[in-house]
Amino acid sequence: MDVLLTHAYFLADDPHEAELMRPFPPLGLQYLVAYLRRAGVAAEWWDSTWHPGPAAFGAVLDDTKPAIVGFYGHTITRPVTAGLVREALGRGLRVVAGGPDPVQYVNEYLAMGVEVIVVGEGEATMAELVAHCVANGGRWDFDALERVAGIVFRVGERVVRTGSRALIRPLDSLPWPARERRDLESYFAAWRKRHGETAMSMTTSRGCPYHCTWCSKQVYGDTFRRRDPDAVIDELLSIKAEFNPDQIWFVDDMFTLNKTWVERFATRMVEREAVTPFYVIGRAETLEPTQLDRLRAAGCYRMYVSAESGADHVLEAMKKGTTVAELRAAGRMLREAGIEMGAFVMLGYPGETRPDVLATRDLMRDLDPAVTLVSVAHPMKGTAFYETVKGRVSGQSGGRLTFDMAYSPRFYDAAQRMLWADEAVRRARQRRDAVAWARAKARYVGWRGVLELG
Repeated sequence: MDVLLTHAYFLADDPHEAELMRPFPPLGLQYLVAYLRRAGVAAEWWDSTWHPGPAAFGAVLDDTKPAIVGFYGHTITRPVTAGLVREALGRGLRVVAGGPDPVQYVNEYLAMGVEVIVVGEGEATMAELVAHCVANGGRWDFDALERVAGIVFRVGERVVRTGSRALIRPLDSLPWPARERRDLESYFAAWRKRHGETAMSMTTSRGCPYHCTWCSKQVYGDTFRRRDPDAVIDELLSIKAEFNPDQIWFVDDMFTLNKTWVERFATRMVEREAVTPFYVIGRAETLEPTQLDRLRAAGCYRMYVSAESGADHVLEAMKKGTTVAELRAAGRMLREAGIEMGAFVMLGYPGETRPDVLATRDLMRDLDPAVTLVSVAHPMKGTAFYETVKGRVSGQSGGRLTFDMAYSPRFYDAAQRMLWADEAVRRARQRRDAVAWARAKARYVGWRGVLELG
């Protein structure tokens, strides 16, 4: 084998996802494997998701005997990646890392033994690195590496950063992700057990042109590239024919950008008899009734919206480009179109106060999303948010930076639990379940009290 890729992610170490249990295979690695295979590279990926821990990795390396091991680096996987890198280096293998995290933690990844870091989009760069390694008998020629665009590496004490690599255009020149049933069965089983249904992921675009302060853009930058609608539908129909999932999750950062594209996609889904349940992420200010009606007819049953806060001054500080009034209008339009709303909420952004948290609660009551995903703000290097608070960074937890916040950790834990309990109150009321309502109300009152104590 030429290349073995992994994302070093273990579900057992992620209690939040274990609670939600909506896992998907890493689409980025599947794209990379497909691209490398098309280039004649013997490439495979190891899915660590379902393993209890990293102990199995050594046996995988001994069994597959790759020349190069590639790691997709993410904030939460950085702590465990170091041990996996040592396993690879101990067997004399070449080690490469890419993704958003290594670009911002170059010194840390080089210190753990990573030999080459891929900056930005990975497919073409990785293919060139493999060809280089093969041509040099399984070793790096560091003089020649300086001519490979889009990488960082160390020679002695010198860190070398080569020029940037052009992004892939058009996106439809990429092969479809390497999806194989053996990789999907564990995901399907987990979905069926928890939700009674299955799901698979796709993407229609790469990148996002917006400038939210907390968002990392280390891979695609501020660009936005989109596939042809019919090419997307071709892939969707192929997935349905081979795997027959109950629904599709379009992972695009911003599905509703470009109204002409969205309307063309929705129209062609109906014309080609490809209507399939799917869900997406949209922006409140891009929505309009006609567009939503067409998406619903094409199969869209839920749209996640980045609500984040019920206070306009917090949204302004985040550079969201969205107002609370626009969020409320989006909620009304989605309800009228028969599309469920999902909401992302972020607590603890600098400038947020206790009354702002309660305003967010009130916004959620008004929007009444089918799913509310709540997070507590944490800065990532390379973002405007990080630059704002870097003088207040106090440490790390699970690879994530922590900073001195306005209130205590107990306050933000209580705020999350209050929002979840408030949602449970609404659900129980809608079901007319008096017992569940009383229990949820008691939880809400309890966490609301903790919130007042700070």
